[in-house]
Amino acid sequence: MENQSGKTALITGASSGIGFELTRCFARDNYQVIMVAHFPEKLQEAARQIQQEFPNVLAHTIAVDLSKDNAPDKLFEEVQQHGWQLDVLVNNAGFGEYGPFSESDWAKESAMIHLNVISLVHLTKLFLTGMLNRNNGKILQLGSVASFMPAPLQSVYGATKAFILSFSEALQEELKDTDVTVTVLCPPATDTNFFRVAGAENSKMVQDGSMASAEEVAAGGYEALMKGDARAVPTFKAKMEVAQANILPDSVVASMMHKQSEEKKPKKTAGKKESTKASAESLAMAETETGTKKKASAKSGKAETSGTEAAAKKKNSKKKD
Repeated sequence: MENQSGKTALITGASSGIGFELTRCFARDNYQVIMVAHFPEKLQEAARQIQQEFPNVLAHTIAVDLSKDNAPDKLFEEVQQHGWQLDVLVNNAGFGEYGPFSESDWAKESAMIHLNVISLVHLTKLFLTGMLNRNNGKILQLGSVASFMPAPLQSVYGATKAFILSFSEALQEELKDTDVTVTVLCPPATDTNFFRVAGAENSKMVQDGSMASAEEVAAGGYEALMKGDARAVPTFKAKMEVAQANILPDSVVASMMHKQSEEKKPKKTAGKKESTKASAESLAMAETETGTKKKASAKSGKAETSGTEAAAKKKNSKKKD
C-alpha cells in the first residue's frame, strides 16, 4: 500500500478522544498516520478502526509511555529507523489531576508535568530540526481554555497548559520567517476520558451537559493547522471563556473557574418531597380518624349509660307502685 498523499503525520494520544478524531482528519486527507499512545491493545484497536474506515490509508502504531524521561528519544529513533519523514507533528497526549493541590497525588502530577510539558517540548525540539532543514512542516500543540486563566482544583494541569501557550507563541515568533508553522489548539471542556482520568467526572462543568464533542474540537484544530493559524479556539462557548479571561481580573476569573470546577451536589428529588408530604398528610388523617373514633366511642358510652339509668328509674317506679 502506498502513501496516497505523500505526507505523514504523527499524533500522540491517538487511541481515543481528540487525538483519535484528529487522526481521522488526517486519514480523510490521505495522510500516512503514525498513531502513538501508551496502551498497546487500545492503540491497536484504534488503528483497526482507522484502517476499516479508510482502507487506502497507512496507519502505523507505536506504543510508548511519553511520561517517562527517555520516551521521546525512543519514539524519535523508531521513526528515524523506519525512514518516516514527518510533515506534521501533533502533540496531543496529556492528562489532568483534580482536587485541592494540598491533597492531590504528587506522583500523578509529576507524571502529568512530564507528559504535558517535558515530552511536548522534547518532541518539538527533536522533529523541528528536520522541518527547518526542509523549510516545511506543521506542529499542533494541544493547549486549553485553561491556558488563559487560573484553574483552581486543577492547578497543575492549568499551569501546564499555560506553559504550552507561552512556549508555542514564542516559537511562532522565532519561526515567522520560515514555512514551518505552530498552531495551538485550545478546546473547552470536551466529552472525552479526560475528566474520568482526572477524577473530575462529578464537577459542575461536566454535569451541566454543555461539553464540546471531540469531533468538533478536532475539526476546528485541523482546519486551523492546515491554514497555518497561530491559534484555534473551537466552539462559541470557548471563545467567550477566552474573551472573559482577557477582560476580567485574574482573581475574578479564578473564582468563576473554581465554582465551575466544584463537585455538583445532587438535588433532592420532588418524589421524596411529595412522599414526605403524603406521609405527613396520611399521619394527620390517621390522627383525625383516631380522634373521631374516640369521640364516637365516648358518645356511644354516654348513650349506653343514659339508657341504663333510665331503665333503673323505671324499675324503681314500678316497685313503689
